[in-house]
Amino acid sequence: MKFSEIEKDRWPELKPYLDTALLPLSGLTGGEAPHEATEALERLRDALEPLESAYRGRVVTMPALHYAEDDASLAVLADKLCARMRESGFRHCVVVTGAPRLLTLSVPNASAVLGPEPPSPVAPSELYRSKATREIERLWRGTPATASGGVSEL
Repeated sequence: MKFSEIEKDRWPELKPYLDTALLPLSGLTGGEAPHEATEALERLRDALEPLESAYRGRVVTMPALHYAEDDASLAVLADKLCARMRESGFRHCVVVTGAPRLLTLSVPNASAVLGPEPPSPVAPSELYRSKATREIERLWRGTPATASGGVSEL
């Protein structure tokens, strides 16, 4: 579910089931031409879609984090947001990006960093769908993180 679909009165009832927040990161800096910003947002949408549709009753897609000065600043801000989301009651905070360069961000408070890897960042492949859903389900089962420390490069 998207955050905007959750009515205030229904949140207490839904909260126990919606234990995973998806934090979308576009990685924009403000220096992009309009068509470049559009392409980045389309890639982000395509990275989110498989998770939103597969886990509609279990995940909440939070507002996207679009702009930061650079990737290091983005990682710091994303980490702070993940920590706050966990403090607010989400068991997991999963960073989702459509920008392959962001897959290596260090976000210690994120349960995982997911997104399609090159060479096909334009649309998620079935391989991405499969790996992303396995990673989310691994989190829910509580099995140990991947060798990369929980950050998944898909």
